[in-house]
Amino acid sequence: RRGDVMFWADIEGGDPSVKGLSADIKKQMRAISINCSGAAAVSSMVRPNDHVDVIGTFDFEGAAGRRNFVTCTILQNVLVLATGSETAKQRLRSQGLNRAYSTVTLEVTPREAEMLAVAEQTKGRLTLTLRNKNDIFTEKESPVVEFEKIREQISELNRERNLGKGKTR
Repeated sequence: RRGDVMFWADIEGGDPSVKGLSADIKKQMRAISINCSGAAAVSSMVRPNDHVDVIGTFDFEGAAGRRNFVTCTILQNVLVLATGSETAKQRLRSQGLNRAYSTVTLEVTPREAEMLAVAEQTKGRLTLTLRNKNDIFTEKESPVVEFEKIREQISELNRERNLGKGKTR
């Protein structure tokens, strides 16, 4: 109104740091940060606005005290809101300089946030796989991978990969 003080937050497209990250979260979604740096974040090349899949590898004690590692895709096609404390808006202002980070903040549903929280507390590690920005494909079933499954399927997977080399992207 006339005579009132105007703030950046009152102007659409104004200073984005005034509104904070919560303004970037879609309705009915949540932001959750997971510990993820270095190789677990594609050599720290994951950036805000990228889409990733979240893979969990868990260490369970099997029969006769043997360690049993199990890996599965937990979430697919998840939006990255921030890497460390850098959001997409802050990245634009900093001219895209690469910064080291140890956490990645993801936009998820409340139930997905619960799953990630439990997965982080379980003996194991979360890893991100970076997706092409135009790739919206998701697998209907996410198999659990153990060492025996790798041994059984490695030849077939390599054959499929080599057959696909002639295809254009």
